Parts: sequence; structure tokens; C-alpha cells
Amino acid sequence: MKWTAYVLLAAVTACASAATPNKPVATSVAAPHASLASYQTFSFGLSDQPKPGYQVTPRSLEVQRRLRPAVLAALQQHGYAESDDKGDFIVKLAAGTGMIENPAAERAVPGGPARGFIGIHIYDAQAGTEVWQGSAFAEIDPEKIDDSLLKMGVEHMMAEFPTRAQPTVANAK
Repeated sequence: MKWTAYVLLAAVTACASAATPNKPVATSVAAPHASLASYQTFSFGLSDQPKPGYQVTPRSLEVQRRLRPAVLAALQQHGYAESDDKGDFIVKLAAGTGMIENPAAERAVPGGPARGFIGIHIYDAQAGTEVWQGSAFAEIDPEKIDDSLLKMGVEHMMAEFPTRAQPTVANAK
């Protein structure tokens, strides 16, 4: 009997978490020896591909276009300046759409609910190596883009992004 209660509790919990749309899950990773705080400027590069399991669609291209101002603002808040030339680091954005792999959800919604991916990849401009990566995933409405969800995803990803080291008075002279 206890075993049945645990299975029922697990099923209810799984359904509750699957039924919470529009809550992004974000992660970020920095290269261990990267000194992002020493960089001063950045520029945007060409788009990167989304994670495996997500496809580039016309909608995801529009998401990338809307993602750019949110990433620009977040980087500026961290003390970095956009450069028209080649910045100290290059920012590449990625977006894609996939299906949630949950058999129960697929039975409830024909074709399954859509899941969106947004990614920010930062490369050292000199070396060309990736020094930071952030990604966010959320259940999405494939018919419309939720700008507040995009902004929330960027905020979650960039929360741990290093703030640029400000020059000291002695170094500024």
C-alpha cells in the first residue's frame, strides 16, 4: 500500500511540475581560467546553433532578434560596453524550439507542448575560445513570443555573470 502511495505522489508531483508553464530553467558555466571581469568591450557575432533536440525555426530567429536588446542591457549593467569594432569578447545568441519529451503530456496535448531554448555563448575575441555559456529552457506558446519570459531567462542566466573590474584611481592616471 505504501508503495502505491509513493507512486501516486510521484505522478502528481510530475504533473504539477509539467503544468507550470513559462517558468524558465537557466544555467551558466564559465571557463575555469577565464578572466571575464578584465574584459571591457563586447560585440555581437553570428548566431550559434541551438542545443541538440531543438531546431531553428522562423519563430526562433525572431526570438534571437528580440533577445539581443535584453542581452545588451544585461552586459551594460555588468559594466561592459558594446563596441562597433571587434570587442574584447564576442557574444553569439542561439534559440530553438523542441518538443517536451513526456508521454503523459503528449497524450494530454496532441503533438506535445513546445519547449523553447535560448542560449548566450561568449568567446574570447583574440583566442576564439568559448569562455562563458548560459542557457535557459521553458515551456512556450509556439504561436506567440513572450518578451517577459525572454527577459526573465536572460536575467536568470546573467545573474552570476562577472561584473567588469573597474580601474582604480591609481590605474586611471
